[in-house]
Amino acid sequence: MKVIKILAVMALLACAVSCGNRQKKAESEEPAAAEETQDMSKYMPDLKAGDTAPELEMNTPEGVLLKLSDFAGKWVVLDFWASWCPDCRAEFSAVKELYEAVSPKGVEFIGVSFDHEIDAWAKCLNEQLFPWPQVCNLIKWKENPVSEAFGIHWIPTMMLIDPDGKVAGAALTAEDMQALLSSKL
Repeated sequence: MKVIKILAVMALLACAVSCGNRQKKAESEEPAAAEETQDMSKYMPDLKAGDTAPELEMNTPEGVLLKLSDFAGKWVVLDFWASWCPDCRAEFSAVKELYEAVSPKGVEFIGVSFDHEIDAWAKCLNEQLFPWPQVCNLIKWKENPVSEAFGIHWIPTMMLIDPDGKVAGAALTAEDMQALLSSKL
């Protein structure tokens, strides 16, 4: 009988030690999961709040030249994207919701595509039916003078331009742009 009690106590101790080790392992895994979250701040545009926004001159799908200066005196969200970019495509519905929320307050949007194939750009525009103007110069993103002028390192990226033509801030998601607009309007 004593042997059974000793074995039972040993089994309980072994279980307690094993459970404690599992708990310690789980606790040590939590920081590792947090480390997997990528710091996206390094991808923010080079232009900072207060910088004068460079002129943007690109054509709409209809071939009309659109300029950022045409929107002087207004708040403007520049939405930099490309049809081949999965992160951009995943963000389309959130950007549309943002547009619906802030356009009645006078905020203008301009979609700036870094597509370099006109058929892919046109197909995406036909599928998405964006309610704001879209422009593209059909030059690859990393070679594009627009991406260089605005210091774009990641797409999607949105930049907020104030009524004086100054950069008011930038965001990589529609949610972050909503927060920025809430603080500015």
